[in-house]
Amino acid sequence: MLIAHAEDDWDIPDLHSDILFHAFLDPYLPPVDATENSFMNSGSLNKLSEQQRLRKATFDGLVRTTNIIKFGRIVEFIAKEQKVVLVKTLVGGHTYLGIQEGLVDIIGKNFGF
Repeated sequence: MLIAHAEDDWDIPDLHSDILFHAFLDPYLPPVDATENSFMNSGSLNKLSEQQRLRKATFDGLVRTTNIIKFGRIVEFIAKEQKVVLVKTLVGGHTYLGIQEGLVDIIGKNFGF
């Protein structure tokens, strides 16, 4: 799965691609039970803190981020034979992302084209 988005897209905010990436990632992360009563006692708060720590550790083990100067970043994970790659370019807007210099190379490298 490839998600490519330019940060300067005026039509669709680039936050949408982050949300989509995390929707693919979420099933592979431990749940966090942040119920309404989680903050009522120290036991619940400790449990919540431990769940968040475990979730962050799993995230850090699964997700790799590569920053590319004057281009953007690549965020990716592979889990259970599913590879998801988010390419966030600094420029390209809504219309010209596909001709962004380097994007085709990143696609080819990540997907064997």
